[in-house]
Amino acid sequence: MQRFCVIAALIPLTLGGLESEKEGVRRVQAHLLIEDSKSALDEAKRLASLYPDSAIVGGALLEALAANGMEEQALDLWNLLAQKNPDFLNNRRLLEELSWGVLKKGVDSTQYGVRIAALVGTYLTQDVRAVPILRKMMRDSNAIIRSIAVQMAAAFQDAALKDEVALLMDLEKVWMVRLEVIKAIGALRMKEQAPKLQSLIQSEKTTYEERQAATQALLHIYEKISMEELKILAQSNRAGLRYLACMVAIHFDMLEAKKEILKLIQDTNGDVRIAALNAFGLLYREGTSEKEAKEILAAPMEDTDPAVAITASWAAILVNPSFGEPKMKEWLESPLAENRRLAAAALAASGEKGVGLAVKTLNKSKDPYVLVNLACGLLGQRVEVKQSCDLIHNFLQTEKRMWMWDNRPNPLFQILAPSQVRHNDQIPNYPEAIDQMTRLNLVSLLALVEDPRALEALKHFLERKSWGITGVAAATLLQEGDDLALEMIRKLLSDPDPDIRIQASLALALFGRDETVLRTLQEAYVSSGHEKKLHILEAMGRIGSVESYPFLVGVLREPFPILRVAGAAALIQSLNH
Repeated sequence: MQRFCVIAALIPLTLGGLESEKEGVRRVQAHLLIEDSKSALDEAKRLASLYPDSAIVGGALLEALAANGMEEQALDLWNLLAQKNPDFLNNRRLLEELSWGVLKKGVDSTQYGVRIAALVGTYLTQDVRAVPILRKMMRDSNAIIRSIAVQMAAAFQDAALKDEVALLMDLEKVWMVRLEVIKAIGALRMKEQAPKLQSLIQSEKTTYEERQAATQALLHIYEKISMEELKILAQSNRAGLRYLACMVAIHFDMLEAKKEILKLIQDTNGDVRIAALNAFGLLYREGTSEKEAKEILAAPMEDTDPAVAITASWAAILVNPSFGEPKMKEWLESPLAENRRLAAAALAASGEKGVGLAVKTLNKSKDPYVLVNLACGLLGQRVEVKQSCDLIHNFLQTEKRMWMWDNRPNPLFQILAPSQVRHNDQIPNYPEAIDQMTRLNLVSLLALVEDPRALEALKHFLERKSWGITGVAAATLLQEGDDLALEMIRKLLSDPDPDIRIQASLALALFGRDETVLRTLQEAYVSSGHEKKLHILEAMGRIGSVESYPFLVGVLREPFPILRVAGAAALIQSLNH
C-alpha cells in the first residue's frame, strides 16, 4: 500500500515534466512562426540542456539551427539524432526544415550565382513557403534576379505575388523585367491590368516584344468579348489594337466578325495584314466561295512584304492548290534564304493540300533548311517517308551550326533555321539549350515514323551534346519527353561508353523522371566536375525519389554553396513528390 502511494505521488511530477517539455517545444515553434529565429534558438538550446535525450527537443533544436542558417551544426545534430533514433532518417518534416534552411541562407547570399541558384531551387520545390521568398526576390537590386523571380511568380496564384506584379507594372524601368511582368499578368489572369496592356499595345513607344507579350496576355485574360468591343479594336487608329482584334477573333472563333477582320487584309500595317490573313485561313475560309476567296487574296499575294505575300499564298493553297502554288513556288526559289525557308515552313503548314508542291520541291531545292522544313511537313502527312527521313538524318549528321524554331515572321509557321538566339544572362547556355531541344525534336520525328536510324542519331547527338541545362533553363525549358524518344534513350543505358550512359541517364531523369537511373547518377556524381554535379542534382530532384534522401542529405555538406543549394532544392522536391 505504501509503495502504491509513492508511485501515485510521482505520477503528477512525471506528467508535469512531459508537459513542460512539450510546452517548451511549442514556444520554439511559436518563435519560428513569427520568424524570430534567434529567440527560437535560445529557447531550443535551453530545452536541450534540460532534456538532452529528448527526440522532440532535438528536433526543435534542429529546426532552430536551420532557421538561423547554421547548416553544419544542424546536419551534425541530425546525424546524431538519426544514430539514436533510426526513424529520423526518414523524418520528412525535419529533412524539409534542413533543406529550407539552406535555401533561405542562399537567398540572402551576397553572391549573385548563389542567389539565383537559391531562387531556382525555391521555385522548383513548388511549395507554399516559396511565396515570401519569390516576393522578396522580385524586389532584389539585381534586374536579372527580379526578372527570373517574376517568371516564377507566374506559376503561383498567390495574392501577395499578384500585388507585387501589379506594383512592378507601375514602377519597373528595366525592359527585360517589364517584359516578364507583362507575361506574368496574362498568366495570372489579372483582369484589372487589362487597360494598361491595351495602352501598351496602342503606344508607338512600345517595343515589338512588349506588344506581342501584351497581346498574348490579353488573350489569356479575356474570357469572352462582345462584337461591339471587337469592332472598337478593329476600327482603332492604332495598329496594335487592330492586330489584337484579329487575334481575338481567331482565339474565340468569332465567325460574326468576318466582315471586320477581312477588311484588315488591306491594312497599312504588315503585321495586321498577316494576322488578318491567318484569320481567313484558319477561320473564315470554310464559309467563303472559291471565287470570293480569290478576289480577297489576289492583292495580298502580290504584297511587297514577303511575309504577307507568303502568308497569302499559304491561304490560297488551302482554298485551291492550283491557285496558290505558282506564287509559293516563286518564293521557294527566292534568292534570299530567309524567304525560301519561310515559304517552306508555310508550305509544310498547308497540310495535305501542300503535299504536291512539297514533293516537287524536295527533288529540286539545294537549300538544306528548305528541304528539312518540307520533310517535317511531309512526315506529318506520311508522304515520301523514306526520302524525308534520309534528309533529316543527313541534316542531323552534317549540319554543324546551332538551330532554332523561328516563328517571328508569322506565329503559324515554325521555321527551322540557323540559330539567331542570343546569350541570355537569365538562362545560362541559352542558345545551346534551344539548339538541344530543336535537335531532339528532329530525332523524335525519326522515331515517330520508326526509322531504324533514330537510335543512331540519338547516340550521335548525346556524344556531341551535354544534357546539362542549368538553373532557369531547367525550370523553364524542359518539357515532358514523348514516349518514343524516352524508349530510344533507355536503350543507351547499356552503352559501353560511360559518358553516353550518363548523358542518357540525365535525359531520362529530366524528361521521363525515370527512377531506374538514380544509381548511375549517384555513382557519376562523385567523379564529375562542378557543372555536371549541378546537372545531376537537378535531375535527381526532377525524379523525386525517397531513395535519394541519404545521398542528398550528404550533398548538404558540400563545400560549395551552389551545390548545397541545388542539393537542398532536390531534397525538397523528393520529399514533396
